Parts: sequence; C-alpha cells; structure tokens
Amino acid sequence: MSVHSKYTSALNYRTLISIIISFIATWLSYKYDFRFNLDLTLISVAVVFPLVFTLGSAFQRRDKSLEHLSRTKAALATIYYSFTQARDMPEKTKDEIYEGIKKIKISLITFLSSKSNDRTDLNKNIGNIKAMVEEHKESLGRGLSLRVYRYMRDVLMGIENTISIKFHRTPQSIRAYCELFIYVFPFYYAPTLMYNIETGGGEIISSSGEIFSTVADGAYHPFVVYGLNVIISFILISLFNVQEQIEDPFDNEGLDDVMLDMYKLDY
Repeated sequence: MSVHSKYTSALNYRTLISIIISFIATWLSYKYDFRFNLDLTLISVAVVFPLVFTLGSAFQRRDKSLEHLSRTKAALATIYYSFTQARDMPEKTKDEIYEGIKKIKISLITFLSSKSNDRTDLNKNIGNIKAMVEEHKESLGRGLSLRVYRYMRDVLMGIENTISIKFHRTPQSIRAYCELFIYVFPFYYAPTLMYNIETGGGEIISSSGEIFSTVADGAYHPFVVYGLNVIISFILISLFNVQEQIEDPFDNEGLDDVMLDMYKLDY
C-alpha cells in the first residue's frame, strides 16, 4: 500500500461532514456571539470514552480472529498428517484428502471475504472430510480415526468462532451515539474555545516569546478557533472511521484487516 493511501484510508464522507459542521458551528458562534465557559472534560464521557471502548473492542476481535484462523489452519494440517500415517492407504487417496483439506481453507477464506451468508460450499467441503474418514476407517485404525475427529472438532470450533466475529460487531448503539456526539461537539467546543482565548488574554506567543496577537487587535482569534475546532473534529472522526474499518477484519478495506491470503499457504 502506498504512503498516500496509508494516510487517506481513514478519510470518507464523514470526514467532510465533520469539517463542514465545524466551520458552521464556529461561524454561528461568531455571528451570534456565543461564549460560555463549560468543562471540556464532558467530551471524555460523550465521545472519548465510547470511542476508546469501541476501538479496543474492535482490535480485540481482530486479534481473536487471527487466533481462531491459525488454530483452524493448524488443525487442518494435523488432520492431513494423521492421514499420511495410515500405511495401508493408497497415495492417491492421500492426495484426494489433501485437496479436500485445501478446499476447506479456500472456501472459508472466500466466505469470510464475501458479503454473502451462503455457507453451502464450506459445509460441503467439511462434510467431505468426514465422509473420507468413514470410508477409510479401516485403513486409519481406531486410534487415527479418533485423532482426526478430535482435530475436526478444533476445525469446526475455529470456523464457527471466526464466522461469529464476522457477523457480530461491537455494540452498535454506542457507535451511533459516539458518531452523533462527534457531530455535536463543534457547537460545544467553539464557544468554549472563544471564551477561554479571550479571558486568558488572547495572546498568541512564538517560541521566542514574541506576542503576535492580543484581545485588543483580535486578528488571529478567528483563525485559531476555526483551526482548532476543525482539527479536533478531524481527529475524532478519523478515529471513528478507523474503528469502523476494523469492525469487519475480513473485508480487506482497512490497513489493519486480516491478510486472508496468508492462510492459503501450506506448511
């Protein structure tokens, strides 16, 4: 992925909406002379806390999906190795089992990366392995058959857990309120920022200590208020967009999505 797309992947229509709202909120504050002194820590309850909570939950779901996919792939590989231990089984049959296991991986990855709920192909390929175990039970012997069934249980658990992560997201009500408060925040922040700048002397000071502006001239105040309001809104909505991208770690639409093609590789 290029550097350009790396830094623009979290930008979408919400970013534009948030920036426009920030400009409108600041303009209204200046037009109607809105100034009030409210505690900005309120934003931590309305926006920051739910945003951090949903971001953390989304990353945990992504890490869990990596764990379940890895276990599924390892269990499938172990099943194949178990079949190779059957001395009486023809090599042609072992190759068929290998192809069947490979189809399970491909159909699982295809299902996870698609938006369809159709699991027919995946279930069919899983059933084929079970049918092969039943067909070659004598060649495998009781011990190997039980071992294969035990690893098939791990495969099924890994698949079901991964599918659950795909379809069950972080709490949608919290995300909805978080998005709403991000849009409302500029109307709260602009008047407070204007009040704080003016009551604090309104001085813009360089690193050398030179004063560029004071309340008396007020030349830089609108620029500072507009700029800070837009920047804060941009940061909040960008984090919200990142969280949304991680909601489905299999759709390959975000920088941190699971690289499903890696699970097609054999040992």
